[in-house]
Amino acid sequence: MKYQTMLRRTVLLASLCGLVFVAASSLRAADRMAAGQWEFMLTGNGESRTTNQCITADKANEMNGDTKTARAIAEKNAKGRCTIKSYDIQGDTVKYSLVCGDRTIDSRTTFHGDTSEGTLKTTTADGNVDTRTVKARRLGACK
Repeated sequence: MKYQTMLRRTVLLASLCGLVFVAASSLRAADRMAAGQWEFMLTGNGESRTTNQCITADKANEMNGDTKTARAIAEKNAKGRCTIKSYDIQGDTVKYSLVCGDRTIDSRTTFHGDTSEGTLKTTTADGNVDTRTVKARRLGACK
């Protein structure tokens, strides 16, 4: 039970970190993430969890930088709790890997304007693997 609770928290943290770490070239910014209210649905192991987050215009601009800028923002936001192993942007796809304690989290997200989908794979030091899908959509203006 304790493992499942920690895993859920890690997956939720990783998905929110993924949102915070999202970045792209400024020429493609409108194709990636726009300001507004976003809904995120994490699904895996027969469970679904939905969260909402308001992405401000400043946050959207911050997230729509280049790979180098995005990695720097990710490292700043990790505040020493996690270490960024890799960070890569190719077209509309953002991939990163980070280590948080005894967990390695690998994320891949592809953006389609006001929607995105991706995967979060969490691997613990003892070899347990949890893979979740993450689908997101922009709901409109922030509430």
